[in-house]
Amino acid sequence: MIKRFTDDGSTTLVALAGVAVGVIAVLLTWLVVLTMNKAEPVRDSSAPARDSTPPAAASAPAIVPPTATVTVAPRPTATVPRPGDVRGLPGGLFCRDLKARGYSYVAAVDYWRGEGQPNQMDADRNGIPCETVYARSDVGQYWRGREVRAVASVPVNLFCRDLVAMGASYGESVTYWWYSGMPTRMDADGNGIPCETVYSAVVVNAFWRQ
Repeated sequence: MIKRFTDDGSTTLVALAGVAVGVIAVLLTWLVVLTMNKAEPVRDSSAPARDSTPPAAASAPAIVPPTATVTVAPRPTATVPRPGDVRGLPGGLFCRDLKARGYSYVAAVDYWRGEGQPNQMDADRNGIPCETVYARSDVGQYWRGREVRAVASVPVNLFCRDLVAMGASYGESVTYWWYSGMPTRMDADGNGIPCETVYSAVVVNAFWRQ
């Protein structure tokens, strides 16, 4: 009977010990949960959420390169022919010399007369100097209606063929054309070269190249 009591007492102690261990485990679990709840702060749902996006880096100010100043050189102006006084010029000049110095055709004629009408300025000796150096329009404008020795006695309103029949040279025909005001009847194609179809091409080209 004593042995049975001892066995029953051991069983009871073991059961009590198991219950105690279970209670202790529950208490420890509860303490851990309570501690975690206290450590975590309570979030206010009404407070605005913090923006976790890192602030954007401030952009550097744009560097504007300095504007280069471009200096445009003025265009050279054409030499304006001077009507000018030719009395101070040296003697012995040619038509090309006067034109290169900027003198007009009128000034060239004045120089030619002042030098005694030298042949070096009137190669064909028709009384019209520098006719192949200056523009034909300038030459024709000057001599239009002026008395020219080579054509002073020639009738008006003639054609190139009439002058050829009279024995006029090509230079004399050109002089007559200028004297008559450069009429189209002597220059049908209007290229500024009269009687080119009446006289030979060799004669015409030789005249305008002198």
